[in-house]
This record gives sequence, C-alpha cells and structure tokens, in this order.
Amino acid sequence: MESTTAYVISGIIALVLLLLATLISTAINFETGSRPKDPGRRRAWFWTIAALNPAITFLLGYYIFKPTANIMIVKRYVHALSMGTLIGFVLYIVLGFVLSKIFKNGKISHWF
Repeated sequence: MESTTAYVISGIIALVLLLLATLISTAINFETGSRPKDPGRRRAWFWTIAALNPAITFLLGYYIFKPTANIMIVKRYVHALSMGTLIGFVLYIVLGFVLSKIFKNGKISHWF
C-alpha cells in the first residue's frame, strides 16, 4: 500500500511539473530578429524544472506523505519513493520529449 502511494505521488508530481513547464513555455513571448533568445529561455526553464523534479518529489514524499508505522514499512516506503523519484524523472523527460515532437511548430518544441 505504501509503495503504491510513493509511485502515485511521483507520477502526479511529474505531471504537475510538466504542466508548470508547459505554462511557463507558453507564457514566454516569441521574439523577432535574427537571434531570438526565447527558445533558450524555454529550454532553460524545462531543464531547470527537470533538475528540481527529483528533489521536489523525494522531499514532498518523505516529509509530507511518509507513513508513521514500524521501521520496516518506512524502509519499504523510502525504497519505493526512491524508485518512484527516478521513474517520475524519466516520465517527465519522456513526456516532455513526446510533447516537444507533437507540438513541433509551437513554443514547446524548443525543449529539446
């Protein structure tokens, strides 16, 4: 039960952070000229949030959702949370890549 909670938390946080990256990317205006800086800003925001994703996932999962039970349950939860953090990070990157290819003519295409 606790392991499932850790994986669900990781997935939800990855999706929320991906939504945040999407909102930030669409909020950055297109720049005109021969060397616009807006694609670099979108890419920087996407990768900054990607770097924060594991820390946010693990810290929220550990300090807010950690069960108060015996030590074996807590150890299993922390192990599942560690694995879920990695899975959430990979999910964020993979879904970001897929979105950047789906919207290849939009603002999100600059992530990769």
